[in-house]
Amino acid sequence: MLRVLDMLEASRAARLDELDVFAAHRRAERAVGRRVPRAAETAHLLGPRWPGRRAPSRLGLVAAVANRHSAFQRFPHPDGTACRDGQARQLAGLRARLDDCALSYLTALGRPDGSVRDALADTVDGISRLVRPGYTPLNMYPLTWLRFANLLAYAVDAALSTEP
Repeated sequence: MLRVLDMLEASRAARLDELDVFAAHRRAERAVGRRVPRAAETAHLLGPRWPGRRAPSRLGLVAAVANRHSAFQRFPHPDGTACRDGQARQLAGLRARLDDCALSYLTALGRPDGSVRDALADTVDGISRLVRPGYTPLNMYPLTWLRFANLLAYAVDAALSTEP
């Protein structure tokens, strides 16, 4: 238990250090008149990731993916009445592909092969194309799936980048 707390404290300290560096950089940028940060400067603030230089725990990522996968499975399937012709089938296909990618990752206990990464990238791209700006009833499904897909993509990338 103490080892876990030490790891969490170290990651919290790393995250606070990253935010301090970002805040100092933004203050300097604002002082010279640049009010809005570039997308590349804020990319590290978006999406799931483990702060610091150490790679995340493989089993910790497996547990996080398993937790979110169980929530994903309980989420209702798309309602065909809110979709245009063919969209309901497309949503069902994307949901099934995302579920397959998650099951492959979990079955391999966080040691996926490259084909999972490729299939997941195609699935994330397909889900992203369905998201529309503003409020639309259809966004309820893809936005929730996209959050889960981003976590899964992060876990797969972390696993493949730390393999020997």
